[in-house]
Amino acid sequence: MSETLLWVGPREPPDAVASLAQRRGWSIRAADPGAAADAATRYRPAAVVVGTDAADLDGLRAAVPAVPIAYCPPATTADGVSAASAAGIDVVFPRDAEAWSVEALADRLAGAAPGPEPGPESVSIADGIGSDDYAPRGDAGEPPAPAGTVEPENDRPPRGTLCVDDQGHLTYVGERAAELLDREAETLLGSALHETLPWADLHRLERGLDDLAVDDGTVTTVKRLMPANRWLELTAHPTESGATITVEELDAAERRRVVLDRLHGVTRRLFAAETPDAIAAVACEATRDVLGLEVVVVRLYDPGDDSLRVAAKTAPVDDMMPERSTYDAGESISGTVYEEGIPQVSTELGEERFGEISSTISLPLGAHGVLSIGSTAPDAFDEGDVSLARLLSTTVTAALDRAERETQLRRREAVLESVRGMVFVLDEDRLIDYVSAPLAQHLGANREELVGEHIVEFVDVAAFYRAENRLREGVSELSLELRIEPVEGESFPAQVELSVLEPTDRGTSLVGIVEDRSTLAETREDLRREHERLWTLFENLPDPVVDAEHVEGGPVIRAANDAFAEVFDVDRDSIVGRPIDEVLSLPGGEQTADTPPEAINERVREGEVTGAKVRRETVHGARTFLFRGIPYAENGAVRAFGIYTDVTDIERRERHVKVLDRLLRHNLRNDLGVVIGRAENVLDRADDPEAESEAAALVEAAEGLIDLSDTAKRIRRIIEDPETERSTVDVAGLFEAAAVDARGRFPHATIRVDDVGDLAVLATSDLRLALEELLENAVVHGDDTPTVELRAAPFDPAPEEWVDLFVVDDGPGIPETERAAVTGSREITQLQHGSGLGLWLVRWAVESIGGDVGFERRDGTTVVRLRLRRATK
Repeated sequence: MSETLLWVGPREPPDAVASLAQRRGWSIRAADPGAAADAATRYRPAAVVVGTDAADLDGLRAAVPAVPIAYCPPATTADGVSAASAAGIDVVFPRDAEAWSVEALADRLAGAAPGPEPGPESVSIADGIGSDDYAPRGDAGEPPAPAGTVEPENDRPPRGTLCVDDQGHLTYVGERAAELLDREAETLLGSALHETLPWADLHRLERGLDDLAVDDGTVTTVKRLMPANRWLELTAHPTESGATITVEELDAAERRRVVLDRLHGVTRRLFAAETPDAIAAVACEATRDVLGLEVVVVRLYDPGDDSLRVAAKTAPVDDMMPERSTYDAGESISGTVYEEGIPQVSTELGEERFGEISSTISLPLGAHGVLSIGSTAPDAFDEGDVSLARLLSTTVTAALDRAERETQLRRREAVLESVRGMVFVLDEDRLIDYVSAPLAQHLGANREELVGEHIVEFVDVAAFYRAENRLREGVSELSLELRIEPVEGESFPAQVELSVLEPTDRGTSLVGIVEDRSTLAETREDLRREHERLWTLFENLPDPVVDAEHVEGGPVIRAANDAFAEVFDVDRDSIVGRPIDEVLSLPGGEQTADTPPEAINERVREGEVTGAKVRRETVHGARTFLFRGIPYAENGAVRAFGIYTDVTDIERRERHVKVLDRLLRHNLRNDLGVVIGRAENVLDRADDPEAESEAAALVEAAEGLIDLSDTAKRIRRIIEDPETERSTVDVAGLFEAAAVDARGRFPHATIRVDDVGDLAVLATSDLRLALEELLENAVVHGDDTPTVELRAAPFDPAPEEWVDLFVVDDGPGIPETERAAVTGSREITQLQHGSGLGLWLVRWAVESIGGDVGFERRDGTTVVRLRLRRATK
């Protein structure tokens, strides 16, 4: 069977590609750019030629790691060449190149051999900078003078200066820089930067949490110089001829900041590592970065031969120390520390065994191994170093414990759930060797049909082969988020726990456990929609709203709506990131507020929904707001919505009403007292019956106004300060007390009380007030000998929950206009306002205790119904 050349691009390959296949005796298979990796897996070609810049080069390389691939787009582009190089493509040969021909393509493919996959790029401080504007200097004389790089003119400047050319060689060494580096300027001049300075990883900007590249090309790194035990900050500034490097010693506070910055995230990185070796590698880097020491070794215990093997080490270990053999448990310092479980600090070591290393800290990692830290300086470690090393070793031990536990649990669960769960096994060629019944059913096929199929028939080929490469690198278990395409039905999102089952002569077999994440995907979509709804509400609320994060020092604005920007006259984008107490200010002349901002912030930070009246300066001047702080948590941070409702006009109206009410009632009562007194004088002295009648009517009207004023006072008390503590009220006792009082006040009226049994309601003393008002209203507006009855009965639809109290009289009834105004079925107007306030008092008194009022005309009688919550005696 002839071999295959896979062409990725338009349907018809170029003549050079077709001629190449003909010369080699290969058949040509064509594939669309989006299906290149899948086609490469299916056809297993002898070579691949990519004729488009739209192909997934990473996925293609992962699918056929041992097959030569040529990237031959129609035209040369910088992005295309960079992508091909980053993906590890063997031949980059655009078809617009002058040398393009079948012979040239054949030669390049013949010489192609896929190398190791590209790792992260390492960039030298001098990479990509410089020109021929000035030649290297032969002495340590005057440096170039770009802005910001000239040393200050004093005896001991705080920072020193180095200059390098575009080849990375030192062309200038300032005296202060040489002093800080503990070297002679003359010995440094002309040497290569990375061969001269004592840090093995200086050229790798991605190493270390403190490395930072900004838009202007400036790069900063912090290193610890041993044995001088000096922390230095090196900052490289690109120049036209190379780079200027400033060297500055950090003080104690700055060193502490660097250490704390580097400690931040170490735990997360350690616990994110998936294998003991990966944890060891992170531990090495973290220890080096936190302590600033270059020599770190992590040994892990191998129970197979009872030894401590080197699992990870920093680069200088091989150069500075003799060959590090595997130690037996109990052998050397590391073996002793592991066996005894006690940290050991060694201050003066012999050169024969430890090379240039003079001091070490060795710390046990529980039953997992030993962490060793070295320095070339004798007695190099202070108490702070030892304390930090202990903290790191404790964290590393916890991460190793977790990894071991999770490994055991996953393996155990895989065995226990293999029959009922969705499980598959892949052989060395990644063909399905076993599939559980639940998974087969989920895929819409029987088990026999699935066995022998390639795994990429069901999952994305590029994603799977990226996972495959990670397994080859030594990762024993990993978790994948994949979309699975069943034989029948719609695809579904899944989490696949993939791990090595067992090694064989031909490779390794894999076991996978599948979890359908459809519900999770739906939940995420629901959360997304909920977020959109919340954001729509946030944006469209008429009140000013701010979203703030509570940090040390106070809340910081993260977002604000348009109403906030308009009311407080700010730009909503420019205030993001600013403390809210700087954006909003108290009105001029007001030094304090009833509720200080600090107190509001503290309550919100503690998770309390907070309300307070605050005064703030706005575009319209000083205004009063009802502030409501609504806290919530997001990614471990305390966030809160702050809503500002303007109540300035409401408060002003309330003050006006209170003042007018106080003045009117006071003046009305005083003036009516005068009117009544004068009218009574007229009654006493008048001989004219008509004048006497007019005076009596005047006294009656004035006394009615005083009663009206008293009713208004009681209504205000009910509205502004209602009783809220309800208790059980016996209906029979309530009726009897109200009837006795009414009979005393109105002896000409007949007041009857029905037998109501043991009915009881939940109420306050305001219920008695409402009942007395209804009795008075029935008597006053009835005939000369009115009859009023008090009745009660459970409410039929819900007799266990509600009780109806009835006041029934034989009077003419309540005018419809007055009933409609009280019940709210008709607006209050100047022509339809009713003649008194009694019914309003009844309504508001009953509503304040959770009931309601109804009116009806029944069999020539007027019935007022009070419906209240039933109580159990």
